[in-house]
Parts: sequence; C-alpha cells; structure tokens
Amino acid sequence: MALTKIADGGMPSGSIIQGVSVKQGSGSGVGANSTDWHGTGFGKSITPSSTSSKILVLCSVALYQGTASKYYSVNLYRHTAAFTANGSVSGTQLFNDGLGFGAVYGNNGDRMHTKTCFLLDSPNTTSEIYYNVCHKEESGGSGIFDGYNIDSTIVLLEVVG
Repeated sequence: MALTKIADGGMPSGSIIQGVSVKQGSGSGVGANSTDWHGTGFGKSITPSSTSSKILVLCSVALYQGTASKYYSVNLYRHTAAFTANGSVSGTQLFNDGLGFGAVYGNNGDRMHTKTCFLLDSPNTTSEIYYNVCHKEESGGSGIFDGYNIDSTIVLLEVVG
C-alpha cells in the first residue's frame, strides 16, 4: 500500500484503530443464583467507526465455585446496553449456551479459576455496543464472580475490516 493512502486517513485491513479496556477486582462478589444466563455487572462498550470494522475481544475473568460436582460457567453477550449484576440478558450470545467460554468444576474443596476468551467479532454497526460478561450455575451450585479481589479484565480493539 502506498504511504499516501495512510496519509489520507486510510488504514490497511487488520490495523488497530481504537482500544478501550476495563479492570475490576473489587471483591464485591456477585453470586450466580440462576441456572440461566444473567449479568455480572462487568462489561465494556466501544463505538466502531465503520460497519466493516471487527472488534477483537480479549477477556479474562476470575471465578469461584464453592460447591463440589457443580458447574459455574461464564459467557459473553453483545448488546446495546450494559447488564446489571444478576439482571436479565439479551442481545447476541457469543459462545455456546452450555458452558459458555469456560466453567469451574471440581469434585471437592473450593475452586478458583481464571477463564479467558479471545474473539474477533463482526458487530456490523457504528452504534455503541457493549460486551457483557454473564454467568450461570448448575442447580445447587455456589458460583461467585469477583469474590476475592482477583482482577478481571476486558480489552476491546477495533480492527479495520
């Protein structure tokens, strides 16, 4: 590509043109309390500059499961608004419905895990969009998001399409 294209404001496909992030590790503890997906109150928004842009999502979340032989899972949703802690979810679910992008499970004792996801999303919009972390637990479980002052992070990078 000629340098004149870059000087004219055009960036080659694959260039990162915007980045935002958020970190949370308050130790406030949000229990899942549901076998359906619910918000954790943790998410971040970005406003793409073009409908052809991609959003590279980098997410790492700290989880705790205190009940043996029960799954505690996390997922990511794209929506036009932020989700509240244990509020209902809507929008586009970005990972599978079963266990999302990761789950904590063990046969005995307390379990703390960090689950990480990477996703190149195509939201096809120039409106503000939110990437919200959601959680659910198997019936009788005791999953907790942000319970032990272990940081969780989300990084959103706009990539030229």
